[in-house]
Formats: sequence, structure tokens, C-alpha cells
Amino acid sequence: MQIILRYLTVPSIAAGISVAASLITLSAVPADAASTPAPEGVQWELCRDAVSDWNRNDNRSECTLIPVPVDYSKPEGRKIDIAVSRVKATGKRTGALFGNPGGPGLAGTPSARELLSSRLVPMNETLDFIGIDTRGTGYSAQISCDEPEFQGSETEKEMFEMRANAKRACIAKDPALALSISMENAARDMDRIRQVLGFDKINFYGNSGGTALGAVYRSMFDKRVDRMWLDSIMSPAGQSAAVEAEVAAYDAGYQRFFKWLAGKDSTYGFGTSPKKVESALKELQKKVGREGFAALLDTNLEAIPDRWERSAAKLMEVRDSGAEVTSTPPNADRKTFGFGEMGRNYGFTHDAFMCNASPDGRTYADLVQIRKERQAKYPFSTDFNNEPVANCAGWPAGKPWALKPGKSRLQLSGHKFETVTPYVWAKMMHEQIGGSLLTVMDAEHSTMKSKDLACGSKVLDFFRDGTPAKGSCAGFPADRTGPPGPAGNMAGTVKLPYCSASLVRPRTARDEDKALLLTNGHCHPAGRPKPGEVITDKNAPIEGTVMSPAGRELGPVTGRVLYATMTGTDITLAQLDSTYAEIQQKYKVEAFPLASSSPVPGQRIKVASSFLESVWSCQAEAVVPTLKEGDYTSTHAIRYAKECDTRPGSSGSPVIDAETRELVAVNSTSNRDGKECELNNPCEVDGTVTTVHQGRGYATQTAAIAACIGDDNTLDLKRQECTLPRP
Repeated sequence: MQIILRYLTVPSIAAGISVAASLITLSAVPADAASTPAPEGVQWELCRDAVSDWNRNDNRSECTLIPVPVDYSKPEGRKIDIAVSRVKATGKRTGALFGNPGGPGLAGTPSARELLSSRLVPMNETLDFIGIDTRGTGYSAQISCDEPEFQGSETEKEMFEMRANAKRACIAKDPALALSISMENAARDMDRIRQVLGFDKINFYGNSGGTALGAVYRSMFDKRVDRMWLDSIMSPAGQSAAVEAEVAAYDAGYQRFFKWLAGKDSTYGFGTSPKKVESALKELQKKVGREGFAALLDTNLEAIPDRWERSAAKLMEVRDSGAEVTSTPPNADRKTFGFGEMGRNYGFTHDAFMCNASPDGRTYADLVQIRKERQAKYPFSTDFNNEPVANCAGWPAGKPWALKPGKSRLQLSGHKFETVTPYVWAKMMHEQIGGSLLTVMDAEHSTMKSKDLACGSKVLDFFRDGTPAKGSCAGFPADRTGPPGPAGNMAGTVKLPYCSASLVRPRTARDEDKALLLTNGHCHPAGRPKPGEVITDKNAPIEGTVMSPAGRELGPVTGRVLYATMTGTDITLAQLDSTYAEIQQKYKVEAFPLASSSPVPGQRIKVASSFLESVWSCQAEAVVPTLKEGDYTSTHAIRYAKECDTRPGSSGSPVIDAETRELVAVNSTSNRDGKECELNNPCEVDGTVTTVHQGRGYATQTAAIAACIGDDNTLDLKRQECTLPRP
């Protein structure tokens, strides 16, 4: 048996003895084995005891390894181990619910436990929850391979060939296993596990790449399915055909956007008809390049009308300024048909599943030809859409899934505006395998079983009594997946990986001084400071992206943290490697002047979030003596009026005086749930009175910073007038 020892660790087993032996003693089970309520031979062990990196607090998930043939046409030949997890039914067991999170290539063993946090948790009273690491993933037999290392000087063709050679080398490590990583074999493995565990039929919930496993399993073993729900559905067609359908859907969205732009000609000036708009944008595309042009458009133009305004503003800014676009194209790290990351083997296994099912071309000439044809048909498609050919470079041509309708109960759900598995794929799958299709009117991915989704109750209804879900449901609010606030001027802001920030300039600073960057203490790159902690070393590097007025990513700035604390205030102050003059020359943006006085109630302010590309306008409603949030306290915090409905992701945003553009505070937190004095739910404390304002946002004052800035724009906590907390 093959096993990756770094994934499974059982201390009680002596060195040299198979880890698999500690988890299972199992004889071969014939295909027509009778169903038994408590199958013998399977030895379960708590996953946290069997697996070194499992959640130590999980006292319900059990794990085992089940051997399956590498080649099902040779059932007595070589075997590999498949890792399986189980969360036993709490009552009388009547069956099992199998789950798979997809990718394809993501580990499935955690999915059994994850179902306990979903709408489906009531089903655990009578159903075992089962998770499987499909072959090649997680704790099952797999192949780990390194991606080629590019130097940056290679031509596209050279990079293509390097990827092809890397694929061939990886396959050569274990050709039999590599070429067996297919949805058909994953389905056969799942059916073998069903037999071994003694279930006559299974229920199945799959999302994203897991929908392919479900669709293939049902096509092969329809009589073994009781009920199956597939959410955020993969395409039933080959990779190239799937991308073609995706690009066509996006192109239709572009056409609607062009029509909207034509109706806004007095504002944006791209033309008075859709044809004129398209012609003007083609010229702009020639100027900035295909990928650069794509970076100006939101990844999903249809989901939120506000995104059209943002995209139009970026297009107009580039046209009028003559600026060059250097932004990274949206979704540049996306692997076609999936998302996420699971260890070093994810990329190879993902591609194995897809390439073994794809008959598409494998050569660089194929890539060039597909690109040429697609660009002629869809002029605004990006070159990234041709990645499936490159992903399968060096892989033998595969065979498409043989999908077909069945008689078992099947429910599909597609999210109308999502981009990971586009809605058009759900419609294609529905036409091919049948079932009932529910359209979720949101831009989310794989959220149908979420407890927070109102129509998520339909999932439970389906598995309880087979009630099909048809038509549409509202889904999540649009602000979960797009810019949640109004568009506005982003000049002076900096986007951090998970926060917003800003360039700030004290009145004493000179053009040749190194620039300062300001964000929240809880946005410190090394993690939030502890209560009472003041960080003053210069060891923590920080990097962000400077934003244009319209919200384009102009380029990076780097530096090191000078100061950070969440005691009395909530700030991180960093000194950048570039001067104010260098930033202004390179990016044509200026820092916010740092105010030396605090905002007062009634003062008009703007909160500009670079991370969310949103600007809220309101008033400073009150100065709060003490703001308490968990073990942290801030003094003299600013409470916003309700119009500044800031959201998660707006942490660190500059709070600007609407008249002077001076930075007067930094957006810090908000009470979202109405809880009292908890993290993410701050409360106001005034003497013995504690008050909760649900839905209100708060900022931390910054007036004290200016008094602590000395010569050369450096921080000097020893200055007599400096009142910032000291170590």
C-alpha cells in the first residue's frame, strides 16, 4: 500500500510498519456485497489521533483507510489507499450523506465535519456524514510535484514547453496512478467505499468540483443514489467548450454594459450608441493590452450595477490620463474550474482530473489557434481564458465524462452572477443530466447549504423528504461579493492584503522625506498587538498597492512598521522606502495632510476604503470617552452617523475632512451583531453606563500622531508634546 507518511502519523506504530495497517484491516469486498448496518473489518480511529495536523478539538470525526484498485479492470492488481472520514449519526442510523468540496483536487475528509456547521446538521441524527479524499488528494495515495521555476525572461512558448516537461516528469514518477486520477475512478472508489461501509444507497452533497464527482457517480451508479444535490456546478463539456460558454456569457454582459455606457455618454463620453462605445473601447484595449484592459473591468459586470460605474470611471481615467495599466488581471491566480489550495499536490491533481477528461489540443500551436479564433469571436476575452490548453501541456489526451440522465432524485443549484463556476455551466449540466434546477440570485460560490442563506432551508427539505426546488431564490445580498458602498475618490489610499491604508503627510514633512503609511493596529502585518502592547521596532515589513482616484491599482509601495498598538488607539504607522516626491512622480497621487486637531460632532467626513473601493459620506456623530472591544479599549473614538455604513474590509480606511481633505481619523471597527463589548462588537463605556449601537461604525483619532513626528519625518515618542502610548 502506498501512503504519504508526512500526512499520517500514528505514534504507537513502530517505524517501518505501514500506517495503513494501524487504521484498517480489511479483506476485499465483492461488488454485490449485502448491506449491513455495522460492517466488520473497518477499524475507525479519531482523526485527531490518526492524523498529525487534524483539528485537535474535533472529537467526532473518525478516519480510516480503504484500499481500492489502481485499475478497476485489474481488481486483483495493485491497490492504493483512500482516506475516509466519518461523523456517526447521533440516533438510529438509516443511511449516509457523502460530501465533497471539489476543486477538483481538494481534500474531502474535512467535509464530513464541515457539514455539522451547515443547514444539513439535522440530518446527522439519522445519517452518517462521510468525507473522502479522492485519489491523488489529501491523505489518500498521491503524487507531489513541483511547478517549474520561471525566470521571467522566457517567451510564452518557452514557458509552455517548460510546463509540459514538468507535467511529463511528474507523470513519470507514477504513470499508473497519475493517469488513473479521473472522475470515473473517483466515482468507482466512492462506490467501493459505499459497499465496504455497508450502505445500499447513498445521499450526496457536492459543490464546485464536487459536482463533477456527483454527476459522474450518478451516471455510472444511478441505482445506488437516493438523493443528490449539486451546487455551483462544473461544466459537463470539455475544458475548451466550457470556457467558450463562459466567455460567451461574459461577452453578453459586456454588450449590456456597452448599452448602459451609451446612455451615459454625457458623463463618460465613450459614444452615444453601443456600437460606438464598443469601437472606442477596442481602441483603448489596443493601447493598454488585452490583460490590462480586462483589469479595468469588474470580474462580474452583471452582478451589481454599481460596478458598472466603477469600471466606467477606470476606463475614463485611463483614456483621459494617458496612463499605462500595470494592474494584475482579475482572477489571475484562478485555476480553471476550481478554487482554493490543498498542499503541494493540489495543482497537479486538479490538472490530472481535468486533463484526463479533456480531448482538447496539447501543443503550443493549439493554444495559438484557440486564442486566434476566440479573440476574433469575442474581442474582449482575455488570454487567460486559454489556460486549459497550457494546463494540460504534456498530458496525454483524455476522454470526456459520459454523463447521462438518471432516475434518482437530483437537485441542481446555480448562482446567477458567480464567476468561479458560471451559471451557464449549471444550465448546460441541467440539460444533460436532468434533475431540478434552482437559480440563486447572487454572486456567491458554493453557499447553498449555508445557515445564513434564507433559501438554504430548501437543501434540508430536499434531503428530508425529496422536495425539489425550482425557480429562483434571493440568495445573499450583493454587497457580500462586490464593493458594498458607493464609489468615490480613492486618491491617497493604499490597498493592503486584507485592510485599507493611506499615505499621510505631517505639515512638517518635506518632499524628500520618506513617506508615511497609516492603517489600523489590528492590520499590523504580523498580527494584531496584544492588549497593552506597543510595538516600536522596525522589523515588520509592510507592502501595499497605491490606488488611483478611480480605484485602479497603480503599483506597489514597501516599507517597515515604526509603531503599532491597540491600546488607547488602534493604529499602525509605517515608513515607506519611497519619498513623497517619488510617489507623486511615479503614481501622480498625493498623501493626505495629517490633521493636528480632532474631529468634532457634526463635522462632515468621508471614509475611503481602498480594499472595498468604496467611499462613505456622513458626519462624525459623537466622541466616545471609552470604546471597549473584547480586551481592547480606545479612548475618544469617533462614532459615525448611520450613513457611514462601513463593512468588514474597511479597517484602516482614512477618515477625511470633507472640506479640507485632511486625515482626521482612521476607520477601526463597527458593531455588526448587537453584542456587548465583544470582538467585532464594540460597546461604549461612559462611567458606569454601557451602550451598544448596533450597525454603527467607529474611528480611532489620529491627532496625537502629528505631535510625535520629528526630523526627517521619523517617529519620536520622547518628544514632550507626544502623547501616544509608549512601550
